[in-house]
Amino acid sequence: MAASLEDYAVAPAPYPARTKTACAAIKGVDTTATTLYFNDKILITVTQNGRLAHWVHVPLDVSATDNSLTSNPYSEQEDDTPNSDLLPMHHLTATTILGGTIPELEVLGQTLATQVASAIKTRDSKETRMVVVGMGLEKNMSAREEFSDIIGLVLEVL
Repeated sequence: MAASLEDYAVAPAPYPARTKTACAAIKGVDTTATTLYFNDKILITVTQNGRLAHWVHVPLDVSATDNSLTSNPYSEQEDDTPNSDLLPMHHLTATTILGGTIPELEVLGQTLATQVASAIKTRDSKETRMVVVGMGLEKNMSAREEFSDIIGLVLEVL
């Protein structure tokens, strides 16, 4: 049975999708971060030399029955407890969907995606769109300083 036009729900969306781009030299390599906001996804790309080799997604719509998955154990802190604002949310899980064949870059990509998704969720706790991160990074970008620079660049485009 063929589907009729009435079977499809059309959701109005702004066209073109809202986009923001920033560029920086990280460890001497030109790096570009771009964000596209779609109705159902937030697409973030981080490229070096025009490459996109690793794709990761992080669902933000965690519908947990266990409060421990969605509550922040650090939200009610004692004065001597360290601040956890820079830590990724423990209930967000990044999954590689394409690429990720270089172990160091796969860990970097999943950590980057989780950190970015945490920043998005911190900014708007009601955000439920899927975060998709595409990366094409040099192999020497897995050190702490480079990671911080990449995170900073991506936060500029959120």
